Amino acid sequence: MSAKGYILVEGHGEVQAAHNLIVRLAAEQGFYRPWTTPRRWPNLHQWESKHSGGVKAGVELMRAKSDVGALLILRDEDDRCPKDLAPMMAGYLKSLMLPFPVAYVLLHPEYEVLFLPCLDCLGFPPWDGKTWESRRGIKEWLSGHLPRGRAYKPTVDQLPMTRKLDFERIRQADVPSFGSLERALRFLAEHWGQKEFVYP
Repeated sequence: MSAKGYILVEGHGEVQAAHNLIVRLAAEQGFYRPWTTPRRWPNLHQWESKHSGGVKAGVELMRAKSDVGALLILRDEDDRCPKDLAPMMAGYLKSLMLPFPVAYVLLHPEYEVLFLPCLDCLGFPPWDGKTWESRRGIKEWLSGHLPRGRAYKPTVDQLPMTRKLDFERIRQADVPSFGSLERALRFLAEHWGQKEFVYP
């Protein structure tokens, strides 16, 4: 049984969009391993959840599988600083001594930050924020620039917009979340199938 890359996400729209993003980005890096369709998993901002989900429970679910070559946990982080939360989660993950490498990546403030350097390719005016990660509400900003009566919906729009992303343009724009994602994929590629490696 060949090892696969697994992905955990929170949002409905990110299931297909994140799969497209990761497969294309990994291939561009020369990393042609199979990636499964992401699985939705609640409360990926919490290590353990009192209700359902949580990072620990999601990772333990993956541990029970026999074909995990690597695990990527990808989620939005609207409020907290990724530089604080990601290393904290990494510390917890290291304590589990997992039989596969895992990366915990936060898109700040949300998945749609990846669209901002490519807005003209997507039919939108230029972003008016001071920085790529300057504020929440990118979804609402996109809705405000769609035809009247049409709102941005992740389940409808995330995948087709992701398909149009120009990765080189995002790199040149220096979007921090994208840089972190690229480093995470390289890390997973280098440690594919190896135990107890955690990014960041």
